[in-house]
Amino acid sequence: MSTLIVVLPLDTPGAATPLEYVLSPDGRTASSHEHAVAALLPAARETIALVPAQALSWHKVELPKGSLARGAVGSPRLRALLEGVLEDRLLDDPAALHFALENDARAQAPAWVASCDRAWLRASLALLESVRRPAARVVPEAAPGAEQVQIIGTPDAPSLVYSGARGVSVLPLSAPSLD
Repeated sequence: MSTLIVVLPLDTPGAATPLEYVLSPDGRTASSHEHAVAALLPAARETIALVPAQALSWHKVELPKGSLARGAVGSPRLRALLEGVLEDRLLDDPAALHFALENDARAQAPAWVASCDRAWLRASLALLESVRRPAARVVPEAAPGAEQVQIIGTPDAPSLVYSGARGVSVLPLSAPSLD
């Protein structure tokens, strides 16, 4: 099964925005790594949208009992609960953010919530849909979990990404930031 992994750009994309992508014939190995505008993305059985580490903020929360009852995930009630729990930790208006709760989250246990700009995410996914490459999944470039360090970006704008049990941090590696 072929997989197209599209890296969402940090700025709101348009039809002329070059998108970085990886094409995999089997979902395990990469057959190509290229750039193309959305209309010229190759066809694949599945499209995955990859959210850059710089576009996400991660927050550890503990959800109250009953908050993840059957049918609660994706509900307005859960969103309101997340807004309330995260309100003091967010720099942006919660209404302007999209929240994603980690897959195995349980009530009354620590869980990670990713947040990003809602309008940016909608525009990015709408672009893929407009060229008939709708995202089957949206995944983070880096997520809390096992410790790892990566260097991402371009030679002109490299960043160091740390992910581990304490969350995800993105640090620029430009000369001024290293002084």
